[in-house]
Amino acid sequence: MSRASRSYKCHPSNSFLERPIRRSSTYEHELKDLEERLVESLSNCRALEDIIRDSFTSIKRKYRRGQDTLLTSVPQIDDELAESLRVLAELEARLPAIRAQATQVQLVYDSGRQKAEVLVRDLRWLNRGWYERWYEAIFTSRGPSRCAHCSDFALLFVAWMILVALLEATRAHRQRLVWGERLPS
Repeated sequence: MSRASRSYKCHPSNSFLERPIRRSSTYEHELKDLEERLVESLSNCRALEDIIRDSFTSIKRKYRRGQDTLLTSVPQIDDELAESLRVLAELEARLPAIRAQATQVQLVYDSGRQKAEVLVRDLRWLNRGWYERWYEAIFTSRGPSRCAHCSDFALLFVAWMILVALLEATRAHRQRLVWGERLPS
């Protein structure tokens, strides 16, 4: 047989081998892709495992801190709350007495303020001239509102007028001035 015929005969056997080779090559590529995906997934799984482990460790640590806080801080907070409630109850018991004292202080303050206002008004009244006070007390209604001495003042004024009239009458009598038609001027 010649070479050409040999190659012809070889060709059908090559095609018979070519299909399994292609298939194995495809399987090999698929296996490499699968291996790459497995490596990537394994890497991701390890990263997730590390994150979960770190989170679990952090949770354990925080849990221990919380338990320690419960054992130390909660009793202290309870003691402070009991003390605050005791002080609050004591203040609540003293509150009516303090209110009564505050009311008394306010009444004393108000009466003192009113007395001071009256004194200031009286001082302003007394700092005025005698003639202005006399005129205002007798002829106007603007005199001091607490004018107990106003009636005394009016009585004194009338007495003064009577005294002046009597003194003038006595002088006229001594000097033998004429009464009636010619009054002394």
